[in-house]
This record gives sequence, structure tokens and C-alpha cells, in this order.
Amino acid sequence: MELFRSTKITTPVEGRDTGNLEGARLAGLFAVCGFLYLLVYTLESPIRYILYLSGKDSLILVRDGLIIIPLIVLFAVQASRLRVHPAIISFATLMAFHGMILMGTIGSPLGAAYGVKILINLLFGFFAASLLVAPGKYLFRALVALWCLTIIGVLLDKFLVTFPWVGIKTIVGDLTVDVSKDWQIQDTLSRRVAGFARSSIAVAVLVPALAIVLMGRIRGGLLRAFVGLVSLGAVFLTTQKGSLIAFAPIAAIMILRARQERLWLRLWCVTAAAIAIVLPLATSGMHLSHGTGVFSTESLYLRIADTWPMAWQWISRHQMMIFGVGLGGIGGPQRLYAIDNFNPADNLFVLLYAYFGVFGLIYMAAACWLALRPVSGSAERANTAIALLAFAFGYGAVLSTLEDQAASLVIGAALGVLWRETRMQRTVAAPAARPAFARSWRTATS
Repeated sequence: MELFRSTKITTPVEGRDTGNLEGARLAGLFAVCGFLYLLVYTLESPIRYILYLSGKDSLILVRDGLIIIPLIVLFAVQASRLRVHPAIISFATLMAFHGMILMGTIGSPLGAAYGVKILINLLFGFFAASLLVAPGKYLFRALVALWCLTIIGVLLDKFLVTFPWVGIKTIVGDLTVDVSKDWQIQDTLSRRVAGFARSSIAVAVLVPALAIVLMGRIRGGLLRAFVGLVSLGAVFLTTQKGSLIAFAPIAAIMILRARQERLWLRLWCVTAAAIAIVLPLATSGMHLSHGTGVFSTESLYLRIADTWPMAWQWISRHQMMIFGVGLGGIGGPQRLYAIDNFNPADNLFVLLYAYFGVFGLIYMAAACWLALRPVSGSAERANTAIALLAFAFGYGAVLSTLEDQAASLVIGAALGVLWRETRMQRTVAAPAARPAFARSWRTATS
């Protein structure tokens, strides 16, 4: 920690940046709640274990209040000023529309509510934006602590300690939840570990996301390399190959920090999005030779031969024209209304198509468009946001990344930053374009 404390980080608007929020108090509320939410995510296994021992498993849902309450406060403040942000109106409209589609196809209000629960982190992240993507001094140190805590947990779980929560199952409502699943793998190097997080996937999402944020703020090349390489090593220990492949190019680009850094990040972002879309479509009916074990291509083969075909069958049987199955139409929400047909999707595009139909493709294209727009604000923040989006798309080729709470949060923050940093030109240029007499009249009447 002392190494990070003595390292200079870039702080272009230290203490004044409020993300996409108006006012320091709202920004402080979102920053504190966002950090506490990530802290619970980082320590989810021991927290669930304590709740399990006391028979209070369902209290884990209290963490969702850290996302919902700040959004309610934000809406109340803006409504009292008769200026509700378009992002809130757009989000509510889209959730209502796609939720009605699910009611028409499946008839499950709980499934639609579960879908909202999954995606509401996007809205929180959008408003927090640069508070999470380019944190100030204190939040930066807090995220460093989370990164260190996660790495330590992985190392302990892999080589030194068998945590008491490994392999337990908790009951939340009517749903059974695996905590630090025991994969019955005896080989130490191949054993999947979660450390203090709930699963190895959670580690493989959180560590690269935190590393991208930290590397985006650190000037020193050696320290950036240290963070990047240690993070790659931690992901390797989780045996999550999709995360490793998605993160490796980003780590290399951000460590080297070439003059064309944004160009390379954009290239990987668009390429990763294209792979996520094409992979489950182009591999339909393909036979893939594979070995066995966690470091083979067996898991990819299982997706090609089983998961994706069954997902497309489910979608084709239940979709409503071009609108898909509806909000919550596959993945986790199925456990509420179609447990026997549960399908994890294991691909971001498959998830989005089930939720939104052809609009899922439009939403992915819109995210890529934001990443490709000219940056008129902070280049540092924009580069970090593009890197986070590229990682989400890359890992999304083999994982429904939006269903992960932390991934959904950082995707929303990345989109919020790009929305802001690519529109400043119009905001700044407007006064200069106003005629002189208009400026004089405004000055005289103000």
C-alpha cells in the first residue's frame, strides 16, 4: 500500500468532478455507496457464510439498497426541480417496454423484476461515471485496497487455506445459490478459486476492471506493469480463460501506453464486440476438437455443442417477433419461472437478444459508437472507459457479463464517461457561437 501511496496519480479535476451528477453531496453519496457495493462484492463469500450460519441468507439482498436508494434520492432531487435526467426517463421507458414483452411471452412479473435488478446497476454506473472510472485520491486508495484484498484472497485460496465457505449453498427466497463452488479438482494449479468473492468468475471480472481503473490513473510505467502483470496472474489462477484472453491485450496496451493507445483500445473494443456477436452464430453445428481439464477448449466446446444451441431453441420458441423473449428472458431470471429450462446463455449477445431481440444488437452498436466518437473532454477518462468496455465485450464472448453485478456497474460507468467526454465540445463551443449582441444582452440582464 505504501508503494501506491507514494505514487503520483493523474488528477485533472481532483475534488471537483461529480460524474454525471449535479452537486458534491449527490456525488459523495454515489461514490460511497458504489464503493460499499464493490466491497460487499469483494467479500461476498464470508458475508454469505456469516448470514448462512445465522439463518439470515436473504439479508444479502440488502446490498441492492446501495444501488437503489441513491437512484431514488437522485430522482427525488431532480423531480423536485422539474429536471429529471433523460437517462432516467429512457431507462424506465425501455425497462417498461421490454418488461411488457416478457409479460406477453412468459407472463412472469418476477422475471421482469429480476431483469430490472440485473440492469439497474447500469443506470447507477452511468451517473457515477468518472467517480468510478477516474476516482479521486481517496476513492483511488480505497480501490487499491479492494484490488489488494482480492489478490490476497485468491493466493490464500489457491495455495494456503481451505476457507470454511467453500462449497456451501445458501437459500435466498426460493433460489439456491452456490458460494465459492467446489469443483472437485485436486490439482492445485488447475483448481478454480474464488478467494473472498462468491465465485472464480467474480474474481475474473473484478480484478481486470480494478486493474484497468488503476492503470488508467498511474503515471509510472513500472507500477502500471506491476498492476497489470499481477492482475493477469490472479486471473490465471482462477482458470477463467475468457477473462484472461479479453484482458491481456488491454493490459499490454495500457502498460506500454503508446501514442496511439486510444486507437488500439478502440480496435480491440470493436473486435471483441464482433467476436461476441459472431461466435454463437458462426459456430452453430460445429464440432470442435478439445482436450479435458480447465485449461483445454472443453468449456468452449460445451457452449458450442450445448449451451448456445439450447439458448437459441428457447428464444425461438418464446420470442415475440423481433423483440426477443423480453426483459429477463434467459439466464438467472429463468430460475423464477422456468427452472427446468435454465440456460446461463454464456454470451453477452445471446443474453441481449433474449432480453431485447434485435434491439440488443442496436444497443451493442450504440455502445461501440460511443467508444468511436471523437473525444473532446478528458482523454485519460475516455481511454479507461473504452478499455473497460472492451474487456466487457471480450469476456462477453463466453460469459453473460451483464448478469454480473460488478461488470454491469463498470459498464454503466464506462458508458457514462464516454457519453460525457464525447459531448463536451458542443457544451463548450456553444457560448463562442452565440452572436455578440446576444452575449451582451445576457450580461446586461443577468
